[in-house]
Amino acid sequence: MPERGEFLQIFLFSLIFILALWRVEREERFLWFDEEGKVELLIASVPHLADEKLRVTVEVIGGDFPELYHKKALLTLYNTTELPSKAFSMHAKVKAEGSRVFIEGSHGDVLGLVELEHSVRDVYLRRIEEKLEDHQTKSLVLTYLMGESRDILPHDVQYAFARTGLVHLLVISGFHLAMVFLVLKLLLPYPYGILLGAFGVSLYVLFLVPHEPPVFRAWLMLLFWVMVKLMEGRPNSIGILLSSASILLLFEPSFVRSYSFWLSFLATLYILLGLRIFPSEGNLLHRHVLLPLGVSFCAFLGVSPLLMSFTNISMGSIIFSHMVGYLLFPFTFYGVLQLATFFNLPEFPLKVNALILLWTVDLFSNLDLEINFKLSERFAYFLSFTMSLLLYLLGMVRLKN
Repeated sequence: MPERGEFLQIFLFSLIFILALWRVEREERFLWFDEEGKVELLIASVPHLADEKLRVTVEVIGGDFPELYHKKALLTLYNTTELPSKAFSMHAKVKAEGSRVFIEGSHGDVLGLVELEHSVRDVYLRRIEEKLEDHQTKSLVLTYLMGESRDILPHDVQYAFARTGLVHLLVISGFHLAMVFLVLKLLLPYPYGILLGAFGVSLYVLFLVPHEPPVFRAWLMLLFWVMVKLMEGRPNSIGILLSSASILLLFEPSFVRSYSFWLSFLATLYILLGLRIFPSEGNLLHRHVLLPLGVSFCAFLGVSPLLMSFTNISMGSIIFSHMVGYLLFPFTFYGVLQLATFFNLPEFPLKVNALILLWTVDLFSNLDLEINFKLSERFAYFLSFTMSLLLYLLGMVRLKN
């Protein structure tokens, strides 16, 4: 049987999940309309041009539809090949269908530009554009360290990451925060290194990267873990994961419909469950090869059903994730130093690391390990959580023995 504390956290998480789902569905019952009006939009992705129209994901930040504020929408803009600005207002046709929002208009419907306050992130993005000359290095820094859209990467690089199943390494989540924390933690002795790591990661999350569900989930987990360690306690990682997810769903119930939230949650859950099953003791081969492969397999097992509901998957992520992760450490280490010095250090070490990293991913992409098998969304969620329950029980049996 689960420990009493874990059982209560599982029960509380289940209640908050049901509450979040009810709140979102109640709200979406009123978001069914097809009207015209003024909207103020903030560009949230790289635009795609097709058949003389631009399509881009935007965030609604103002206008005649307050119920849509801070929601994402798909904008289709006709009779233009470029966007007027990063933020602008326009008279448009707005169609809401529950969780999906569609906005349509032409270039002539643009009413004006919207002034935005310059954030710390914007300052850093401009600095990166100015200081980094190599295009591949710059695009990798922007995606991997700053959380910009993967669409800014060269097409061959996007293809290589997709084919190897390593796209998750480019999405800001627990892996990135853990790497940044580890770099900063190594700069000072205990406990000052841990405090520096937590403080640096907090600045990184709050000011430099997009505020996406996986980022907040990983940040809360890290803060809980640091607090427990500083109090000389023994962190229960699964309990910390459930607590962090519960807090996010309680204050932001819309995350219950977020693919990125659940992919991040399931990957982390399966990794933690795998660590309970696989023995951590052993020789160097076990610790640095067999154990990482087992953990990668668990993460792959956790996210595969959900991924198969809307895209293809690659078993390459099992084999390559920890190998590329080792290569990412020097890139992250020097990247964090660049962030701390406002990119005043030489570009060359970053360029060399990026070259080795991208060459390795491209080499791995020559192996065809893709799986094309579709699942329904409901069955995908059912399968992922059923398998997690089985792994949890298996871990409990192993811990008891």
